Amino acid sequence: MRFPKWPRGLSLISGPVEATASPGPLGFFGTDLLALRPVLSVEIGQRVAAGSPLFHDRKRPWIVAASPVSGVVSRLDPGPRRSIAALEITPEGEEAVGFDLAGAGTRKGLIELMIGSGLWPFIRARPFGKVADPATHPEALFITATEGFNGAPDPDAVIADCGDWFWRGVRALPVLTGGATYLCHRPSLDLPALPDVTARAFAGGLGLAGAHIHELHPVAHGGMVWQIGWQEVIALGHLLETGRIWQQRVVAVSGPAVTRPGLVAVTPGSRLHHIAEGRLADVPLRLLAGSRETGLATPFLAPGMRQVTALAHHGASMRAGRLHRLLAPLAAPFIPNFWDEQASPPGVLPVPLLRALGSGDTETARGLGVLGLVEEDIAGLNAHLGNGENGGLDYRTLLRQTLDELEAVA
Repeated sequence: MRFPKWPRGLSLISGPVEATASPGPLGFFGTDLLALRPVLSVEIGQRVAAGSPLFHDRKRPWIVAASPVSGVVSRLDPGPRRSIAALEITPEGEEAVGFDLAGAGTRKGLIELMIGSGLWPFIRARPFGKVADPATHPEALFITATEGFNGAPDPDAVIADCGDWFWRGVRALPVLTGGATYLCHRPSLDLPALPDVTARAFAGGLGLAGAHIHELHPVAHGGMVWQIGWQEVIALGHLLETGRIWQQRVVAVSGPAVTRPGLVAVTPGSRLHHIAEGRLADVPLRLLAGSRETGLATPFLAPGMRQVTALAHHGASMRAGRLHRLLAPLAAPFIPNFWDEQASPPGVLPVPLLRALGSGDTETARGLGVLGLVEEDIAGLNAHLGNGENGGLDYRTLLRQTLDELEAVA
């Protein structure tokens, strides 16, 4: 039997970045908050400035959430066990916190600046994929200037517009590690001189940080590295340039129910419907914060998300693409085949790993390299197997459970 060629490239969204206002409150739900035990710094009705702290984690004080805008806390719903169920801020005014940049050239000073401004939670450590502990020292730091899912924003296009901030952030980050700092980028990115940074180009479908780490400094069987995404590097450069937080992120609006894909500059926490306004087909649809494989069904843009994906509801009159029609019936999760191999992350045997995750066999999963993975690395494979729908297993959830169990006995 002949299989069609699997698409190795990605379809990324490029073009001019359009500005959009946030006509309503900015919102954050408890499910967006990384399973924190928050200690609140605000109360309902309180005025906040852009960059002022909203809360921090009780056990990990380096995890701080900062307000993305100046405004008033208009909703604050408590959740179970002293958590936050929902928090909303109504934008108002232009007040912004000015941060002291005097010590930003040192490791201690840069860490304090990133913690205070709310940027630190975007540095993740592998293994386990948790927010990095600033008291530890990684063997390497990975800056990811690529994307791994269709419909994501083209990093090169955005970096071209925000180049001064991005490169300033890149040059600042090597103080965080005594090892190598890798800038993993697309081959088309125009690079300036970066004396303390090792630049490596990745083409095709190797857009996720997990693929870069596997090739350059694998941690599946020992060691620790940190990773940070390209938009957070832009935010760091803006902070170092101006002393204030970058109040926007660039989001790609894409998906089969989008009639006008494009890039939009938005404030984190904006409503998805406001972001996608004027770009959607007139059919029943649902919006996800994130890609088709990783998206969250939430009304607001969750922190760290760079996509808004519009999907037609099942049964809606949307013409499926040729590739989608071809792949739809192919779903054999436990029989080794071409499709599962192509959708799995590099260096992983998909069938044995899925069996270990599904049966709760953590030691076998460890031996198969599960410590080198986080949820996004198997999102494509999970989506190929149905994303846990129709009675199937959600392997992203099983991966997180396995990593948590292994971390508890580490």
